[in-house]
Amino acid sequence: MPSGPGGNSNLGMVRPLSRAGAANLRPQLDALFHDVLATGEAARGWFDGPCLAWRATLPPDAALAVGIESLGITARLLSVMNWLLHADHQGQPAALRPFACDDAPPLPADHPLAATPGHGIGLASRQIVARAQALCALHSPGSPP
Repeated sequence: MPSGPGGNSNLGMVRPLSRAGAANLRPQLDALFHDVLATGEAARGWFDGPCLAWRATLPPDAALAVGIESLGITARLLSVMNWLLHADHQGQPAALRPFACDDAPPLPADHPLAATPGHGIGLASRQIVARAQALCALHSPGSPP
């Protein structure tokens, strides 16, 4: 995933999620927003670029698996972005709206994207959904103190 102003180059380096109140919530939402953008850019660069020619060489079942994962990545990122951009999350929100996105199963070790940039992008999109779910659990109305 690209580093720089678009997002974090390593999602594992993002500050831990915290329940320390609304003042700490905005930076966590902003970091998640930038990670969605960076992962989306990486996905576009790979799946609309080098992946196209490579995918054309794959057997039909493998090419279909790559296409389905590409769509899954897009759906996950759009789901998180839609949630982040909700009007209730602007400014310094005191609580977050519920977030719902089905957990994607892990990519199997023999998935055609293994050992390609697409595999890392797929993992990053899953991590982003998990972070949105964790933030929501920590900062939603009715969440335990």
